[in-house]
Amino acid sequence: MKKVLTYIVVLMFALLPIMLKAEEKERTKIDLSKYETLNFKQALEEEGIELKNKSYSENDKQATIYLFRGRGCHVCQSFLSYLNDISEEYGSHFKVVSFELWYNQDNANLLDDISSFKGETAGGVPYILIGEQVFGGYAEQYNDAIIQAIEDVYNGKDKYDVFEAYNDSIKYHLSTTAKMVIWNIILLAIASFIIIHFVNKSNQKVLEKLDEIKNTNNVKITTKETSTIQKKVVKRTNAKK
Repeated sequence: MKKVLTYIVVLMFALLPIMLKAEEKERTKIDLSKYETLNFKQALEEEGIELKNKSYSENDKQATIYLFRGRGCHVCQSFLSYLNDISEEYGSHFKVVSFELWYNQDNANLLDDISSFKGETAGGVPYILIGEQVFGGYAEQYNDAIIQAIEDVYNGKDKYDVFEAYNDSIKYHLSTTAKMVIWNIILLAIASFIIIHFVNKSNQKVLEKLDEIKNTNNVKITTKETSTIQKKVVKRTNAKK
């Protein structure tokens, strides 16, 4: 039994790296350069919207607005129009990375990954991410919150980026299955030691009992042999008389 339990534990430890490697392949880091994206000017142009702030430009100091949209989506157009309206006042504070996903399956899959990472299921477009803020859709009542999110990221020392956070999380990510395997290994190892301990203890008691029975039988045999010898001695003594 001890060998069988040992083999099971060793086998599970051997399979664990394979499972973790499979998990790593399933969830890999995101390289945005491999996706088709548009900046603010390009997204406006694609939707036929004229840029109001002619001096608008983008740089690394600005807050990034990640916009998942569909080409021709009226709500997405409304959001871009709103950004266009505030571009003269806040244009120096934000830039846009636009993912069109109605005609691009890779971008659609990316939205699934990012929304899952944020603990949500994207119900459609637009899906907007500014720092840690997520806007599932767009309506005028979001305007103040959108400006606040832009300012928080722009003025913040640590500019949270959802894709950087996603990639960083992979270093420490273990699937539920992998976690279950690890706990099962630990529990199995503990159970194995407990079982082996009690089996050994039980075997020890059996061996002690057998020794006790053996010693008792030896005493009985010795007593019987002594009695026989004594009888022979008495008989010989009587014969001499």
